[in-house]
Amino acid sequence: MPYEFIQLTPVANDIEQLGTKEKFWFQYVGKELNPWLFKYSRANTGEHWSEKCAAELCHLLGIPHAEYEIAQAYGRMGIISPNMIPDEFRMVMGNEVLHSTSSDYPQPIQDDEKPVRVREHTVSRVLACLDRDAVKLPFSPYDLSGLNAADVFCGYLMLDALISNQDRHHENWAIMLNNETGEQFLCPTYDHAASLGREMVDAERQERLSSRDKNRQIPYFVRKARSELFKIKTDRKPLLTVDAYRQSVVGREAASQHWLSRLDSLSEESITKVFNDVPSECISESAREFAALMVLENRRRLLDDE
Repeated sequence: MPYEFIQLTPVANDIEQLGTKEKFWFQYVGKELNPWLFKYSRANTGEHWSEKCAAELCHLLGIPHAEYEIAQAYGRMGIISPNMIPDEFRMVMGNEVLHSTSSDYPQPIQDDEKPVRVREHTVSRVLACLDRDAVKLPFSPYDLSGLNAADVFCGYLMLDALISNQDRHHENWAIMLNNETGEQFLCPTYDHAASLGREMVDAERQERLSSRDKNRQIPYFVRKARSELFKIKTDRKPLLTVDAYRQSVVGREAASQHWLSRLDSLSEESITKVFNDVPSECISESAREFAALMVLENRRRLLDDE
C-alpha cells in the first residue's frame, strides 16, 4: 500500500501566522495526545520523500527513529512528525552534551545561528560520551538486547552510510533528559532529509543512470558522501559516511554483528518497496529508481566491508 499522503487544512485564523513559516506545530485531529510538527520541503528538493523513506528503512532495520508522514499544506510539500519528547523531558543537542563532558569542545552556538562544522566532533568523542552508564537506550519498540547507547549510535551511522546522509552534525543527534529525575536517554535518530540524492534534478539522475562513464554512475556517486564526523580533530575533512560507521564499530563486536545482521536481512525487494510505496505525486520515477539503487549499492559496500 502506498504511504499516506496527508492534506493539511489548518483553520483560517492560522493561515497568516503559519503559512509563512518553514515549520510549525499543530494538533492533528484524531491524534490529540501529541502535538505534530509540519516542516516544509525546500523548493525543488525531495526532502519530503527522502525523510519518509529513511524512516521506513529505520523501521526495517530496527533503528529507533522519529516517525514521519508525507504531507501538504498551503499547496507546498512537506513532512509531519509527532513530538517524540515526553512532557517531563527536554532535548539536549549533541553539541551541548559534548561541551558539558569535554572541556575543549566549542561552546554551543546561539539558536539563531546556523550549525557550523566542528572538527572536535569525532566518532571516538561521541561514542565515549554515549558509553557512559548514565546514558540509557532510546525509547524504542525494537529489540536492542546486548547493546548500550553508543552501540545504538553505531546503528545511526550505518543508516547514514546506507542512505548517504551527509547531515549528522552535532545538532542532529541528541539526548533526552528527564527534568525531574535527571535520567538520560539517547534520542531516536531524526532529520535524514539530506540523503538519497534528493537534491538532484531528474535530468542528472537520468544521465547518470544511462551513462557508460564509471565516474558518472551510482557506485562512484555514493562513494563521495561525507559525514559531519571526524576521525581526529586535526583532520581537514570529515570522514566518508561508510568510514564513519566502520570507525564506530572498531572493538564493538556486539554492535557490528547486530547492525550488519539486520542489514544482511534487508532484501532487495524490501528496499525497492520502500521507494515504490511513495505516492506518485510526491516523487518522480527517476528519483524513485535512483534512490533505491543508491541504497542497494551502499548495502553492498557495507556488507562487503571494502
